[in-house]
Order: sequence, then C-alpha cells, then structure tokens
Amino acid sequence: MMTAMLLTMMMMFSGCLGQNGEASDDNSEGGELIPTAQGSTTTTIVNGNYLPMVQATQMGDTEADISWAWENETTTTTTTSANGSTTNTTEITSSFYNGTLVGMNVTLYHAAIDPEGTVMVMGWDMNLDGTIDIPVSTNSGFTTANIPLNQWHDIPTTERKMTTVAFLASDVAGDRGVTLLDVYSTTPGGPWSEDRTPSIPLYAFSGKDAQGSPGTGTADNLIMLTMDQGSDINWAAISVKLSIDGAAPVTCDNPGVSGTAVCSLVEFGNTDDQVWSVGDGVTVVENGQELCSGSCSIDVTVTDTREGKTIDTTNGVVAE
Repeated sequence: MMTAMLLTMMMMFSGCLGQNGEASDDNSEGGELIPTAQGSTTTTIVNGNYLPMVQATQMGDTEADISWAWENETTTTTTTSANGSTTNTTEITSSFYNGTLVGMNVTLYHAAIDPEGTVMVMGWDMNLDGTIDIPVSTNSGFTTANIPLNQWHDIPTTERKMTTVAFLASDVAGDRGVTLLDVYSTTPGGPWSEDRTPSIPLYAFSGKDAQGSPGTGTADNLIMLTMDQGSDINWAAISVKLSIDGAAPVTCDNPGVSGTAVCSLVEFGNTDDQVWSVGDGVTVVENGQELCSGSCSIDVTVTDTREGKTIDTTNGVVAE
C-alpha cells in the first residue's frame, strides 16, 4: 500500500497525472497556457558571472486566444466630368473576413531572473536576428505581439501554422540568457485573401509631346508624363529615368530639386502637395545639356525607390 501511494505521488509531481489522479486533458476553451513552456531551469556561470535565467510560453492557440490582423481592401473609382476634371471615389471594405490577412496576434508570457540580482535588458526577438524587437520592463508578464503572415509556416496535414520567436535577457555584464519559443496559430475560416508579399498599387502613366520643338538649346521641353492610375506617392520616393533614342538612361531631378541632373521635372496639376496623384503630371525639361534636337523617341521608367521596384515603364514617347 505504501509503495503504491509513493508511486502515485511521484507520478503527480512529474506531471503524468493531474492532481485529481487522472490523466490531464488539453483545454480547448482558450485562455490556457500551452503546456510546452520553454526555458532554462539551470544556472550557467560564464567567467564567474551567472547568466540570466529566462522562460517563455504562449497563452493558448485556439480561436479564443488568437486574433488576426487584417488589411482593409480599397477600391478607387475615377470619374471624368464633361469639362475634363476627374473625381476619385474610394470604397473601403472593412468587415472581418473581407480584407487581406497580414498576420496573427498572439499573447506571450515571459519570466526572467538574474541570480545575482542585477538589472536586465529584456524583450522579444520576433524574427530571430538576435535583436530585441519588443522590449519589456518587468521580470514577468504578458505581451500581445503581431507576427506577420510571412513568418508563419503551415504545419503539414493540418489547418494550423507555427513559427519560432526568442526571449532575450542581458545583464549589466552584457551576458545574455536566451530561450526559443515555438508559437502556434489556427488558420481562420474563409473567404479571405492571403497575401504573403507586400504589394504595390497598380500604376499607369501616359506620355505625349510637350509644347515647343526641341532644338540645339539646353533647356527645351521634351515630353509630358501624366499619372492615369495609382495611389498617391510622395515625390521623395520617386525616381524618373529617360532613355533617349536607345541611349543609356539618365535620371531627372524631381520637382523643386535644383540638382546637377541633365533633365528636370516641372510639375503640373495640383502642385500644392508633396505627392504625385492621379491627374497630375510633369514636363520633362533639358537642364543645361542638349538631349534631343529635332525629333527623338523617349522611354520613361518610374521607380518607387522605397520599395525598390519599377511601377511603370512608358516607351516610345516622341518629342518633336
């Protein structure tokens, strides 16, 4: 009898049995700590210094615990009146499942201690680059974090996803305690669109001959370029390049910039803001150098420098 009682107590302390003597079950109601908490329970000494001890766990992975981050979808309709003016009407779709899924919000728990009692710098490293992305100031507590969709991995043969984050704690000596935490999420039911890569709005530009004929001067108007479709984009993020009669491309100075480029952009339309909008355009003008005399064919490339991507190429615009 004594042997059986000791065996039962040992199994309870080891977690094999619940405290009621029965095998423990997962709770699918949400709000439970996932029982696979990860961390260190042993002290480590490096050069006489105790490393911080850290532990981390996730607060549930059911639909009651996970929230999803949505990016509202917008639709812009351009209406042109009889006098040629344009009006843009934007409709935003913002209901729960009618957006683009961009990430999951999860609740994470941490605990950390420096055995020597020194102050620690602590936080979550969400992309495993060894740098704290979400700092924390208390030795234990909960943090709600957004994890972008492109950091999650589909678990084969299931409707679940997982990823891994890290909790870091550094003491005054600069020594660090680290624990990795596997994080899980359910996948929401549809319909919804899943976009794993950042998207750039679709742009369209049109070009035509500018007023005046290019000659042997160095300040001739060449062509006019107008945005016909797309979202507003700040001039600081725009680069316009010309290739004239197949020659190597040259970059023009943006409106308001007094630089050394061989061509410059003179804005027309709404010039009171700092963005290029639908209906606005630029006249491409020579700037101290003869680029075209008589007639020439110009290819134009417009680049979003912040995204590092070409948003439009307009070829064969004739200046004459």
